[in-house]
Amino acid sequence: MSPDRWLDARRPTPPDALRGHFPGGVGAPASLADELGGRALEALRRSLRTPGRVRESAFDLLAADALLTYACEAALESPDPEGVLGAILRRIVVEGE
Repeated sequence: MSPDRWLDARRPTPPDALRGHFPGGVGAPASLADELGGRALEALRRSLRTPGRVRESAFDLLAADALLTYACEAALESPDPEGVLGAILRRIVVEGE
């Protein structure tokens, strides 16, 4: 299933503004989960570049939250949910330092 079709299948339907953060060309749930976790980390880093009450930072923080949530959903659809969730968490902890 393509990332766009996977995202379209979510209920409630994700906001259109999130589509710009969503990866293209990733197929299996495990690789989709990994890619979404990486995108969440990128959005979090962007939000931290401009701390305080800055609208753009708030949008990036919301995108990070949504992308990490979707990464967890995709991980749960993989053959090894615990392993994929663990890999996402390790990546965020290690690369997020």
